[in-house]
Amino acid sequence: MYTALGLFCLWVPSLGASPHTSQEVSPCSKVGIINNTPSFQLEVTIDGQEPSIVGKGQTGALFLRGKEITGEHTLRVRAYILTRHSDRLQVGKALTVVFDMTGEAQDSPAGRVGWYRAFTYRDFFPHLGSFPPTRQATAKPRGLGRIICEGQSLARYEERREQDSIRDLIGWASQKYRIPVALLTAVIEVESAFDARAVSHKGAKGLMQLMPATCARFGVQRPFSPQENVEGGAKYLSYLIHQWSFRFPSYRRLEFSLAAYHAGERKVERYGGVPPFEATRDYVRKVLKRYRSSDRT
Repeated sequence: MYTALGLFCLWVPSLGASPHTSQEVSPCSKVGIINNTPSFQLEVTIDGQEPSIVGKGQTGALFLRGKEITGEHTLRVRAYILTRHSDRLQVGKALTVVFDMTGEAQDSPAGRVGWYRAFTYRDFFPHLGSFPPTRQATAKPRGLGRIICEGQSLARYEERREQDSIRDLIGWASQKYRIPVALLTAVIEVESAFDARAVSHKGAKGLMQLMPATCARFGVQRPFSPQENVEGGAKYLSYLIHQWSFRFPSYRRLEFSLAAYHAGERKVERYGGVPPFEATRDYVRKVLKRYRSSDRT
């Protein structure tokens, strides 16, 4: 009897070592790639694995192989465009990134991953700074000094590229912090008109016009980074709507939360509602008008 019990105890640990429960399927073994280039496909290789393709403006989650996922890894990325005469044409320089996996999972636009990176066309054309303002539709092979977009000036291309990236961030922040996409969009539109480099005369910065104290409070280290700014602003707005405003009647919570976002919580508490400042009242009216005229998601 004792012999049988001993064999059973030895057998149980071996069941947990099946390949289906290895670290390869752990969320921490995933690398997230955000392709913020609306014109290129990205070919991504990690540690010499078979390459994966991440489409234009898309995100991809790539699994690391092997039992040891923590430590140093090498990522190789190439950018391609589709041409009329061949399947793909590599453009710009290939990029090699050496990164370190800590084993801790983190949230990203690509989901729960251990490490992630967003790529833009500047990663592959660092010497250009921006697309030239041309209206031709051609691309040169290697040694390519430029990439040309059909029918788009530099200003129009830059504006569309940035807005597409911001929309992705808004959707991600909306799900994470339970704020409707239409509301976040309305706040950004009124606060900065989608200008990630906007600075107010009072020192508020970025898309959601975060003050230095708000940045410190919600962990925003780079207020001009669209991702950090949108996440910090969404986190603050979520706090106001889902926690702070519960002392007020339900039908006034959104209105008072927006007033607090603009003028500060103490001002709303002091006046028992929207402060009697024309700037704040105008702000609340504008945001609510845009929000209610949009489809709520």
